[in-house]
Amino acid sequence: MKGNKNFYVLVDTEKKIIIDKIQTLPYNWKNIAGLPGLSDDEIRDLKWAGHSNLGWINIRASEIKEYSCSVENLELHKNTLKDLISNIRKEKQSESIEYQGAKLKSNTKTLYSLFLLHKKKEVNYKCINGYYTFTSLQICELYDILDSNMQKWFDWEMNVYSQIDTCQNISDFLNVNYDF
Repeated sequence: MKGNKNFYVLVDTEKKIIIDKIQTLPYNWKNIAGLPGLSDDEIRDLKWAGHSNLGWINIRASEIKEYSCSVENLELHKNTLKDLISNIRKEKQSESIEYQGAKLKSNTKTLYSLFLLHKKKEVNYKCINGYYTFTSLQICELYDILDSNMQKWFDWEMNVYSQIDTCQNISDFLNVNYDF
């Protein structure tokens, strides 16, 4: 599973504290448009944009070690990161799958409908790219494929949650592997 999402915190570069929750970079922020299009070096210190003590730090950047947050805020950051991870899981889990030319939504609604149809000898099923006729055996295969796909993403989410739970300070977020 290759790929990742970048998450950032807004920091006070002078006091060396984190002043906002973990998040993806907003597209527009204060007087800066296209923030996600800028490099981490450009957003690390925003003096150039008139914000002398502000910057955005990637939670996976080693510079995060220079910043602190309270124990209460650490718990907030952990919960916020879990929410972001859940959103990724939902997004990835719902990507369509292809089966013998048919494209199907990978979600609980599709899984449930296949479960209800599995005893039928043959069924016409509306897929993303049109109607397809499936036999009982094919419906069972589809069900297993979708179930396995959905479980893979729940397992990924649970693993990342476990890593987040072990974080004792903000710099521990460097060790959280949420690549997919």
